[in-house]
Amino acid sequence: MKTRLAFVAGAGVGYVLGARAGRGSYEKLKTQANNVWNDPKVQETVKTAQETISEKAPIVADKAKEAAATGAEKAKAKTEEVKENRAETKAEKQVEKDLAKAEKQADKELAQAKKDAAKVEKKAEKQADKKAQKIADKAPADVVSDPAVDPNDEGPATA
Repeated sequence: MKTRLAFVAGAGVGYVLGARAGRGSYEKLKTQANNVWNDPKVQETVKTAQETISEKAPIVADKAKEAAATGAEKAKAKTEEVKENRAETKAEKQVEKDLAKAEKQADKELAQAKKDAAKVEKKAEKQADKKAQKIADKAPADVVSDPAVDPNDEGPATA
């Protein structure tokens, strides 16, 4: 019924706006529209529609409020989730950066430690060689010092 009424109203407006017949066609159409509007069946339908709207409006309004509240809650939850995900992602990236930095620093320190260890080893070898040379220089010429021989078996060389 609503569709028919809307169609008739639309057709009437279109006819009035498009008619070239002038005022007479307009008045005729206006009279017909008034007759249709004032028809008891149409007025009864309008009254029924108004009553239905009055009855259903609070229900529809409540449902709309509930839907809006639910939508707002979901949007808020999603927003918090996105914020948390962003924070986690940011933290993960920072941890990765810090880890890479720490690894680089550890590699540098390891390389330096190896260099220092090599220097200490060289220095220790030189000191050991010097001490060995001093001992060898102080040892009597007739003593044979062979590491493969037990020190108790060594003695003065016999010719």
